[in-house]
Amino acid sequence: MKRWILVGLCLLSVACRGRAEPSRPAPEAPEAAARVRVSEAAARNLGVVVEAVSPERFGPRVTVPAAIEADPTRMAQVGARVTGRVIAIRAAVGDEVAVGAPLVEIDTIELHQVSTEYQTAVARVRQTDDALTRARALQAERVGATQDLRRAEAESATARAELHEAEEHLHVLGLRDEDIVRLRSVTSHGRASSVLRAPIAGVVVSLSVSIGRVVSGEDVVAVVGRTDRVWASLRVFEYDLSRVAVGARVTLTLPGSAREFTGRLAVLSPVLDAETRTAEGRLAFDNPDGALRPGASALASIALPADAAALWLPREAVQLHDGAPVVFVPAGDGAFVARPVVVGEEVHGRVPVLRGLAPGERVVTRGAFALRGELHRGELEEEE
Repeated sequence: MKRWILVGLCLLSVACRGRAEPSRPAPEAPEAAARVRVSEAAARNLGVVVEAVSPERFGPRVTVPAAIEADPTRMAQVGARVTGRVIAIRAAVGDEVAVGAPLVEIDTIELHQVSTEYQTAVARVRQTDDALTRARALQAERVGATQDLRRAEAESATARAELHEAEEHLHVLGLRDEDIVRLRSVTSHGRASSVLRAPIAGVVVSLSVSIGRVVSGEDVVAVVGRTDRVWASLRVFEYDLSRVAVGARVTLTLPGSAREFTGRLAVLSPVLDAETRTAEGRLAFDNPDGALRPGASALASIALPADAAALWLPREAVQLHDGAPVVFVPAGDGAFVARPVVVGEEVHGRVPVLRGLAPGERVVTRGAFALRGELHRGELEEEE
């Protein structure tokens, strides 16, 4: 009996060992992030550009056409003011000129007529002054009539007013005080000419006359100005106006140049152009080296309001891999890791990265599409 009991216990032990809980499989190691490796030369050929990201570096922007214009307070058009013939050119395009520097001399009949009037006024002042002196002397000796003295005073005042008017006319025609003084000392004034002078200090920007040319009083013969400060005029389309405001940061680029100029939008017109459906905006730029030339075309990139908590990237920087958005982060030795990220809604070609990146990290901002192609090609080769 005892023997059968022992056999039963042995069988029970074996059965219990057969029903023991099976061992759990070891947890799978996390899948390694997808990566692609390219040489430095290949990266250049693919146009790969790596940049550090920050909240303001790649914020949403709207790009609009712009034009460089001269600051009207630093530009002066010099008109002929009289009809005549150009007899001398005293400056050339590109010359630095001071205020009052002679630019062009014009021989004009009007100047000869005014010169004659001036000399006549000078003679008239001398005559009336002599008559006034005599009237005062007679009045002092009590032999002259008071009425004669008052008449002499009136005639003297009238003559001086006529002289002053003639002098002002000569100034308008381009003569300076020393030129007018010379008119008093000569009997012939045929050598006098109307001189057009620079109204401001600056550079002679244009000179549109030649010797012998006949000009009218409405012709602009020269432009003098300074371009150390210029305006950028840009056109904001109607559907973007709700997001653009005065004070917005503007980045200006010129065709064929990688240089950027930054400023703040100073003026935004409240009125739309009826034909283009755009509003004009303006901002000023300091231009000490003359890189911004008035008349040049440009592109203005206007920063739009955005979520400051997001890191914005160009649309090209965010690619899809296995159906999920990724960005390529350099990992050293020519390797780039496709890092999954969470993104928001695209705004004017910019995508907000809500999770997956930290400020200051370096990310591929150009050439990400080419890296994705290299990554897919490498994965296909591995499957084969």
